[in-house]
Amino acid sequence: MNDVQNRYIDREKSWLAFNARVLQEAGDQNVPLLDRLRFLGIFSNNLDEFFRVRYAAIRRLSLSGKTGHKILGGVAAKDLLKEITTVVIQQQSESLRILDIIEKELEKEGIFMLNETQLSQSQQIFIHDFFIQKVAPALVTVILNDLAEFPILKDTSGYLAVKLVMKERGKSILGIVTGKPEVRYAIIEIPKTINRFVVLPAEGNKQYIIMLDDVIRYNLHHIFNIFDYERVSAHMIKITRDAQLEIDSDMSKSMMEKIALGVKDRRIGEPVRFVYDQSIEKDTLKFFLEKMHIDSEDSVIPGGRYHNRRDYMDFPNLGRYDLLYKPMPGLPIPGLSLEGSILEQISQRDYLLNAPYQTFSYVIKFLREAALDPKVTCIKITLYRLAKNSQVISSLINAARNGKRVVVQIELQARFDEASNISYAEQMQTEGIELIFGIQGLKVHSKICMIERIEHGKLRRYGLIST
Repeated sequence: MNDVQNRYIDREKSWLAFNARVLQEAGDQNVPLLDRLRFLGIFSNNLDEFFRVRYAAIRRLSLSGKTGHKILGGVAAKDLLKEITTVVIQQQSESLRILDIIEKELEKEGIFMLNETQLSQSQQIFIHDFFIQKVAPALVTVILNDLAEFPILKDTSGYLAVKLVMKERGKSILGIVTGKPEVRYAIIEIPKTINRFVVLPAEGNKQYIIMLDDVIRYNLHHIFNIFDYERVSAHMIKITRDAQLEIDSDMSKSMMEKIALGVKDRRIGEPVRFVYDQSIEKDTLKFFLEKMHIDSEDSVIPGGRYHNRRDYMDFPNLGRYDLLYKPMPGLPIPGLSLEGSILEQISQRDYLLNAPYQTFSYVIKFLREAALDPKVTCIKITLYRLAKNSQVISSLINAARNGKRVVVQIELQARFDEASNISYAEQMQTEGIELIFGIQGLKVHSKICMIERIEHGKLRRYGLIST
């Protein structure tokens, strides 16, 4: 039986092995230095999504009471959670080792990562002014001791867990302390509206960066100056929540309403992972674990001083393009020109587009031309994920305003893009575009577009079919 079971690797650990290969890119000395940081960010971002979806699903199974239920390979759900946590702790440790190597390599290139204890006098002045002008107005700080309910922490944000030890009071004449000093706890949300990496003024050929976390740490005295404290400490924590989408079965609600409610409920999803700075004091860690109801079914992972390392995907380039891969512009499609009518060219023969190696501009040209062409009567398209400022949506709205019939199947269940797709759907509805929202329990992943055009009194169709 064991021989049969050992033929299989469950998909969760297989996925973690895939993400380990992403981490290998960060450790590869043949990869440009700043791009190695990007790979660290991708590794961290992937891991966040893994916990929000896959780990959360196994955790639900473990809590369901089906103790006899086995995952493929014969592993019990509860045991698999422990195995996953062990693997992730090992990978986190490896990622910290790689980051330390990269930072040493950056120093050889004249790029230095500083913390709040390493600042020169001029840098201290810069950081204080930066904090007052940019950071302080964006801070959300909550004193926790007197709250009836612990605030809901977002699973996309990093926080500083703050401990304030108040000055001792109640000394006797002999100077003996009659009671323990009061301890207050607070939480500071690290603002997402400000770049996590603060670039300090260069000095000669040397460039300096400090994390936003450390800018806040340096200015803790400014944040808590109304308190009479003896010492203050701040350690980063991060929570990941179950992001499985719960869709209401109420038949009176539209699909869009159900998805919108499910997305809203995500913010209060059950915690599935808690990552903390392993140098945090034990009583502070205990306070937060108890208040947040983190239990043995959750993955509690000790880490380094900084979390949310997905932000490394946005590490500033500092003008050092020699430390990045050279950009590769999209290639043209042989025989297909972006000049003139693309529909006329397609009418002669079919073309194959290999994205992202060949430019996506052909698709945008295809839609923009259809939006303006008086002979085009209808555009039908399926949409799954869209860019932040989507040129596809812009083209479809343009077509609707030019009197074309536009029919869009938009997938509202595109994971983590639900809110964006709902926003685009509302925008298209306002423009009179016909929308199809799909079927609950199914997803439309296909990317298909069909354009109907009247040529010489006959209907002719032009299609885009892609994987």
